[in-house]
Amino acid sequence: MEWSFAGAGAVQAEVELPSGEIELRPVGDGELSVSLAPFGSGGRRAEELIEASEVSFAEGRLRVHVPQRPFRSTGLKCTILLPSRSSVRARTASADIQAGGTLGDFSAAVASGDVDLGRIEGELVFTGASGDLRCEVVTGRLKVKGASSDVSVKSVGGPAEITLASGDVRIGDLMASLRAATASGEVELGCVHAGKVSVQSASGDISIKVAPGVGAYLDLTSLSGQIDCELPMNESLERAADLTLSCRTMSGDVRISAAAVGAGSLGHD
Repeated sequence: MEWSFAGAGAVQAEVELPSGEIELRPVGDGELSVSLAPFGSGGRRAEELIEASEVSFAEGRLRVHVPQRPFRSTGLKCTILLPSRSSVRARTASADIQAGGTLGDFSAAVASGDVDLGRIEGELVFTGASGDLRCEVVTGRLKVKGASSDVSVKSVGGPAEITLASGDVRIGDLMASLRAATASGEVELGCVHAGKVSVQSASGDISIKVAPGVGAYLDLTSLSGQIDCELPMNESLERAADLTLSCRTMSGDVRISAAAVGAGSLGHD
């Protein structure tokens, strides 16, 4: 089933889908449509679920609500074409979320679904249990809270806050401050530029590369792991430090080194 609406510029979209897949396709201004279809072999149950779903658009707000059916696991494929730089708030149990192109502020709350995004021009907020987060670019703030979620972002322009139980953290270019905590996950930062970077891990390793020419103040601690710092000593840079690195780990290793010129982009797994 499909719905089409007359839109102008960017919209605010709210999507709730318990199971299946959400695909967001940013397109030109004025294009706005929603499609719901069975995901896999849904059969009659999927058709009934589509009929019970709510899709509406008014005053710049798009709402897609697929109800939760107790004791039933019926998945739907939700495809949304919406203007570029639209903001999105999504909530799902086990559905994956995919979005190419450019979106505005993005918020996702998932249980076991994965989230794969292109460019976010604004704030990215992710809450998950076991679902992973992958994103190309976040120009604003990044906030993540998860259990065993892995987080991989190629570039973050604003401050970041990441709290995980056992997931790994991989960020390519980090332009501002970061506060990251994970119990057994590893933390890898490809190129940090400025601000205060605080990383805590119980048993995971920490690897941080500092942008060329950036002075850094270091505060590194590991109880039983190895600490290795390969940054060149430069008293003039240290006195004018633009970056503060604070790393704490129980048994993990800590490695601090200089990033190569033009470094920072980490490929997703």
